[in-house]
Amino acid sequence: MGMDTTNSSDAALWAATLVRVRNELVELSTADRDWLTAQVSRIGALQAELDRLFRDAGGPAICAACLGGCCGGARHHVTLTNLLGYLLAGEEPPAPDFSLICPQLGVQGCRLPAERRPFNCIIFLCDRIDGQLTGEQRIAFDGIEAELRNAYHAVAERCRGASLRGLLIAAARLGDRPLLAR
Repeated sequence: MGMDTTNSSDAALWAATLVRVRNELVELSTADRDWLTAQVSRIGALQAELDRLFRDAGGPAICAACLGGCCGGARHHVTLTNLLGYLLAGEEPPAPDFSLICPQLGVQGCRLPAERRPFNCIIFLCDRIDGQLTGEQRIAFDGIEAELRNAYHAVAERCRGASLRGLLIAAARLGDRPLLAR
């Protein structure tokens, strides 16, 4: 019974936070919106590069055999930055299912495109996948990961609700204070 309460409170917090972020976006200056759009675009491009390396190392087949075992700790990984990727593009994010081990895990794997996956998810390589990377791929992965981390931190410096700890954690921590404010 406690799990159902947690699931419903997470779902309610998600819904309220989604409305809150939409409202805050409307109030942003054009300069702040443009800056966020550029950062989110850069983050998406970097994440697509990490995903390419993951795919080149045979990641999809390895993950399919695992059936999402690594996703069990991803309950609150979606960040404000990930949500902004959808909202700034005028798109609706997939509704999370908080009854699952990861609210974004679907039958075919992650329901979020690589460009909008949480930082912790896109950078994670299990030992099997990591072992498939060549030395050159590992160097490239590490460099892209560092750039990506810096881009996420730049958004977090500009928006108090944009930490790597996750959107719902930030929303609960900040209470009624704005998520997009400095």
